[in-house]
Amino acid sequence: MRDGVLAEPIDLVRHPPGSAQLRWAVMVLAALALGFAVLVPAAGVPLPRAPEFLPIYLSTLIASNFVTGILLLGHVHTRRSLALGILALGYLFTALIAGAHMLTFHGLLGDRGVLGGNPQTAAWLHAIWHALYPLFVLGYSRSARGRLAGAPLPPHFMRIGALLTVLFVSLLVLVGTTGAPYLPRLIDGTRTLPLYHGISAGILVLSIYVLYATVQKRPRTVLDVWLTVAMAAWVFEVGLSCVFNTGLFDLGFYAGRLYGLSTSLFVLGALAIDNIALHARLHATFQEMIETRAHAQWQSLLGTVLRQLPDGVLIVDREGRCVMANDQATQMARHFAADGVGGMLDLVREPVARAIGGRAFHDAMIESVQEGARRVYAVSGAPLRESAAELAAAVIVIDDISERTEASAALARALDQTRYLIENTPLAVIEWNRDLVITLWNRRAEELFGWPAADAIGRRIDRIGMIHEGDAGQVDAMIARLIDSGTRYAKSANRNRTRDGRALCCEWYNSVLVDEAGAIQTVFSLVLDVSEREAAMHSLREADGRKDVYIATLAHELRNPLAPIANAASLLRSKSLAPERIAWIAAMVARQTDQMARLLDDLLDVSRISRGKIELRRVRVDLGRLLRETLQTSMPLIEAGRHQVALRVADEPLWVDADPLRLTQVFANLITNAAKYTPPGGGLELGLRREDDQAIAWVADSGVGLAPDMLERVFDPFVQAGSASHLAQGGLGIGLSLAKGFVELHGGSIWADSDGPGRGATFLVRLRLCDEPVVAPGDVLPVPDGAALGKHILVADDNVDAAESLAWLLRSEGATVMVAHDGAEALRLHRERPARIAVLDLGMPHMDGLELAGILAQDAPRPYLVAVTGRGRKEDRAASLAAGFDEHFTKPVAPPQLIALLREVPEAPEAPAAAG
Repeated sequence: MRDGVLAEPIDLVRHPPGSAQLRWAVMVLAALALGFAVLVPAAGVPLPRAPEFLPIYLSTLIASNFVTGILLLGHVHTRRSLALGILALGYLFTALIAGAHMLTFHGLLGDRGVLGGNPQTAAWLHAIWHALYPLFVLGYSRSARGRLAGAPLPPHFMRIGALLTVLFVSLLVLVGTTGAPYLPRLIDGTRTLPLYHGISAGILVLSIYVLYATVQKRPRTVLDVWLTVAMAAWVFEVGLSCVFNTGLFDLGFYAGRLYGLSTSLFVLGALAIDNIALHARLHATFQEMIETRAHAQWQSLLGTVLRQLPDGVLIVDREGRCVMANDQATQMARHFAADGVGGMLDLVREPVARAIGGRAFHDAMIESVQEGARRVYAVSGAPLRESAAELAAAVIVIDDISERTEASAALARALDQTRYLIENTPLAVIEWNRDLVITLWNRRAEELFGWPAADAIGRRIDRIGMIHEGDAGQVDAMIARLIDSGTRYAKSANRNRTRDGRALCCEWYNSVLVDEAGAIQTVFSLVLDVSEREAAMHSLREADGRKDVYIATLAHELRNPLAPIANAASLLRSKSLAPERIAWIAAMVARQTDQMARLLDDLLDVSRISRGKIELRRVRVDLGRLLRETLQTSMPLIEAGRHQVALRVADEPLWVDADPLRLTQVFANLITNAAKYTPPGGGLELGLRREDDQAIAWVADSGVGLAPDMLERVFDPFVQAGSASHLAQGGLGIGLSLAKGFVELHGGSIWADSDGPGRGATFLVRLRLCDEPVVAPGDVLPVPDGAALGKHILVADDNVDAAESLAWLLRSEGATVMVAHDGAEALRLHRERPARIAVLDLGMPHMDGLELAGILAQDAPRPYLVAVTGRGRKEDRAASLAAGFDEHFTKPVAPPQLIALLREVPEAPEAPAAAG
C-alpha cells in the first residue's frame, strides 16, 4: 500500500508514527466525532430490544480484548517494558469484566443472568469497568514518562498482575451478586437513574483526562496514536451509553456499545498490522540473503557492463597501473600525450593514489587541447574490494563534460541576469521548496514584510509569521494544491502580516517548477501589495452600504406610523362616525404622532443608524396590551384582506423590560407581513404565552409560506420571498430584518417556521419577563381641567395643514388665533394686533423663524415665543434660545404638552429689566 498504513514495516511500540499513520488516525477520529455529533441529540430515543445484540457484542468484545492482550504480551516479553505490561493487564481486565457483565446481565442468558444478582449488579459492573480501564491506560502513559520512562519489567510482574486481575474481577462478581440487595440503585427497569448519570459524568471526565494524557505522551509511538483513537472512542461510548442516554435499549445504549467495541478493535487492528509488518521484515531479511548469493554471479557480468558504459572507466591495480580500460576511456586517451591512457592517469596521479589507498574522490578536472579543440573531463575514483578487508584496486570514471561546461557558463550568465531582475523588480519574489523552506527572498520582500533575507531563508514559509491568522486555512489549502495536486500555477489573494504586526492585502502568483520526472523542484512566488487598493474598495463598499441602509431605514421607519394616520384620515371623512370611534381615532393618531417623534429623533443621527447603534428607551411593558394595541393599528389592512383573526393572549399580564416603540414596530411588521402574504379570506393568529421566565409571542398565517432555504434568509435586509414578490405591495424588504435587530437588542430571539410553500408561516418572538411595575408606565396624563386658554396667539408655519390644524386646536381651547404662512406676513399681523404668544416654525419663506423671533423679542410688551420645528439637533435648540425663543419643541409635539405650556404663560408679560 503506497502512502498507506503498511507503506513500510515498522515497530509498533518503538517507532514514531509516520505521516500516513497520522492521516489515518485523524480521519478515523473525525469519523468517530462526526458520528458522535450526529448521535448525541437522539441518544435518548428508545429502540426495540434486540436479544441477539448483547451476546454478539459482548462475545466479540471479550475475544478482541483477549487477542489484544495476547498480542501486547508478545511485545512485553520482547521489550520487557513496564508500560506495555500495564496496558496488557488493562485489556485482560477488560475482557474478564466484560464476561462478568454478560453473565450477570438480567434477561440475557437467564432471567437473573448466569451468576445471579439483580439488575443493579450488571449496572455496577459496567460502571466499574468503565472507570478502571482508563486507569490502566493512564498507568501506561505515565509509566512511559518521568522517572518510570524506560523502566524494565519487574520479575514475575505479568504472572502476579494477571492473577491479581482475575482475583479482583472475581471479587467484584462475588460482591455484585451476593451483595446485590445492598447495592445503590442505578437503574429502574430500563430507565437509568440520576445516580447512574452522576457516576457516568465522573467517568466521562476521567476518560477525557486520560485521553489528554495519552495525547501528551512523549515520545509518541504508533501504538500511542491508535491508543489515542481508542480512548477517543471510549469517551464517545461513555457519553452515548452512560451520560446522554435515558435508559437501556435506546439509541445511545446500542451506539455507545459499538463505540466501545471499536476501542478494542482499533488497538487490535494496529497490533495485527504490526504483525504483518514483522512478517514483511522477515521476508526482507530472507531476500537479502538471496541477493547476497546472487551478487557473485553479477560480478562476472561487471566487466561486460563496464565496457558498454558511455563514460570512460579505468581499473587500476595497487601500483597505479591500468589493468582494464573500456572503449570510451581508450577514445578519450587519444586526446592526450602519445602514451595514451598512461599520460591521462599522470594528470590525476595524486587523487588516483588516494583511491587506491581507500579514499574516494570526486570531480577532479583535466583538460586536453588538440587541433585547437578544448575538451574538459571530470574524473572520479573509488576503491575496489576483493573481500571485506583487503583493497585490491581502484576504479576511475572519466566523464567528458565539455558541452556541459559551456552550457553551465551560459546558464551562469542567464542566472546573473535573472538575479539582477529579481533584486530590482517592484514585486516581492520568494522561492520555496517542497518542504516549504524558503530559498530565495529578494530585496522587495525585505521591504514589504520586514524580515531580512538572512532571517527568512532557511525557515518554513508557514512558520515565519507572515501568514495572517485569519487566512491560514486558505493559504494551507493553496499550498496543498500546489504541492499535492499537480497544479503548476495558482493565484491567491490573502492577508499577510509584517514583522512589526501590520496587516497587508497581497496577491500571490505562484508557479511550480518540476524536473523531467514531474517531481517538484521549487515554487516561485511573486507577491504584489494591494493593501491601498483593497482599503479604497472597502471604504467605497462601506460608504455605499451605509447609504443604502440609511435610506432604506428612513423610508421604512417613517412609513410604519404614517400608515395608521392615513387610515385615520380616511375614517374621519366618514359622516357617520360615533363619538367613541372619533375618540379612538384621536387616541390612535396621538400614539402614532408620538411614535413618529421618537423615530425622527433616532433617524436624525445618521452615524448611529449606519453603525447599528439605536438607543432603546426601556420601560415596563405589558406585552399582551401592546399586542392588542398593535393589532388595532393594523386592522384596516387585515379588514381590507377580509382575513379572520384569532387572538390567543394569556390572561395574566406578562411584563417585559423593553422599548414599547420598538416592540410595536416588531409586531406591526410581523402582522403587516402576515396580512400582505395571505390571500384574501385567509386566517391570522396572534398569540402570547409564558414559558418559565420568558414570554413567547407569535404571529401565524395561512398564507404563501416559506421554502426551507428561506427560513433563515427571510431576516436578511432587502430579501423577499421570490414566489410571493407580487404580494409585497411595494415594501423594501427590511421589515423583518429590523424586527430581528430590535428583538436581539432586547436580548431576545426571533425565528420563522413553515411547513413549506403554500402551507403558511409562523414567526415567534422570545423575550425575558420582568417583575410587574408598581405603576404601569406609559399612561398619558390628561390635559388639566381649568379655564379656557383665553390668550391671543400668533401661529406661523409655511405648512398650511400644520398651521391650520394647530390654530383649530388652540381655538377649541378658548384662544384667539391669527395664522400666517411666512415670516413677513406674521410680522405684519403682529404689528396690526400684538399677540401674547407667538408659535413659530423656523423654516419659513421671506423671513425665517429665527429672524422673526429676533425682531419680536425686542418688542415691548414682549410676546412669549415658542419654536415648533422639525429641527431637533442640539445646535438647533441653542440657536433658537439665542434668537430669543422661550421654548423649543421638535415636531410633532404632543398637543396636551403644548397646551399645558401655553396655559402657564401669564396674561401680562413681565416688565423688562432696567438697562445699565
